[in-house]
Amino acid sequence: MKVALISSADFDPNTGVSGSRIALSDALRKLDIRVDTYFMDDLKLFSGGLLDRVIFPWRVASKIKKWREYDLIDIASGDGWILTFMKNRPITVFSSHGLEHLAHEEIVKESMQGHLKLSWKYPLYWGGIRLQEVTSSIRRSDMSIVLNKTDKDYIVNQMGIELDRIRIVPNGIPDYFLNQNVKIERKNYGLINIAQVGSYIQRKGIDYSTKALNKILSLYPNVSVTFFGTGCPVEQVHKAFNYTVIDRVHVIENYNHVDLPNLLRRFHINLFPSLSEGFGKTLIEAMSCGLAPITFETPGPNDIVNDNHDALVVPRRNIRALENAIEQLINDETLLYNIRHNAYQTAQKYSWYQAAEIRLNAYKQALKNRDKRK
Repeated sequence: MKVALISSADFDPNTGVSGSRIALSDALRKLDIRVDTYFMDDLKLFSGGLLDRVIFPWRVASKIKKWREYDLIDIASGDGWILTFMKNRPITVFSSHGLEHLAHEEIVKESMQGHLKLSWKYPLYWGGIRLQEVTSSIRRSDMSIVLNKTDKDYIVNQMGIELDRIRIVPNGIPDYFLNQNVKIERKNYGLINIAQVGSYIQRKGIDYSTKALNKILSLYPNVSVTFFGTGCPVEQVHKAFNYTVIDRVHVIENYNHVDLPNLLRRFHINLFPSLSEGFGKTLIEAMSCGLAPITFETPGPNDIVNDNHDALVVPRRNIRALENAIEQLINDETLLYNIRHNAYQTAQKYSWYQAAEIRLNAYKQALKNRDKRK
């Protein structure tokens, strides 16, 4: 089988969508699948900004002769909506990295609560045209791959897609995260180190975690927090904290993904207060490093962890519940040990090789679906 993986994301192995598709392509090749990847850099006309993102589906469709070389094309999100209308196209798989419709609902909630100011462009494209493109891609593709049960239920109930045209296929984590020699000890930790990994943006719940952490840091002088991969300078993060605690608030703007296991080695707790998430790779990556996760009750994480077993799960936007969960782990050594241990075990199930095997089965079903309709 020859497969093309297409996405309007910029090529960068250290980022979410791009990193996932690069890792997936490598894993599929280990299954003897011929795979080529195409990103924004391969198809852009201009500088790769919003205009290129708007015309990206048209650029994809313009390459129809090229795509006919493949048995199947796996296209991220709504990037294939025009191609799906074309005759004699190859098998087309819609691939979600988190359903935009559900992310849009959370963005609107944040805006209505005054936590997020939307530009005038948002309702025109991201909150309007783009959602229509995604819906069209889902309805006309031979198969839709999503990352969690909530996304699947939305597609079935809101778009009327048949169950044999949808598959839940999880992401994986790189081999350098798996089976690490992590020492999780049941003892008086003394200093408690908290990590939050991900972009310092509203969707990742920073407005809620910083408020909770401000309270925790003021109450517990033995606690520190580090934000990894913020994509913004330390000064921006420190603005959210009282000056009395900022000496225990650390920021690593960017990091090489391969270095993250070593960076997390001395940490105990991972905050994952994302408001919208398709999967939650950094959640599992931190779990594989022996960190106890505290996560919002969000699609993606809901499919990965169980409350009071391998995580503490709290309602979205509930700052007090977030504070309580952090305090539980700080003050209960047995609970912290058990969740760290169980989280580490859970993370071992998520290899990219396993994810590629599940995705390959979805590809095979897509081929059967096309044969049935001939």
